[in-house]
Amino acid sequence: MITLQDRARALEDRFAHEEAAQFRAAARRNKLIGLWAGQLLGKPNPIAYAEEFAAWAVEHREDNELTARLRGEFAAAALVLDEQDLATRMQQMLLETLADMRAP
Repeated sequence: MITLQDRARALEDRFAHEEAAQFRAAARRNKLIGLWAGQLLGKPNPIAYAEEFAAWAVEHREDNELTARLRGEFAAAALVLDEQDLATRMQQMLLETLADMRAP
């Protein structure tokens, strides 16, 4: 017979699993955003830039922090960053990453 404690433990385990999956998806998304930005910024090694950006993003999880960093880097490179395009791209990449993670 399932007890209330068993049910609570199952809910906690499910929540922990979903949080871990969201973290992994955001990390993958951030690496893709870093790769995209690195290519547009003309970085000599966009993959290294993407990895550094993703590592930085672990400590700066909020999308507005990511956007602010990219805005500054694009401005320093005299490039225009369409923030609506960036927001759409970030959302699209997150959804694609989640779908890839759920695929068998």
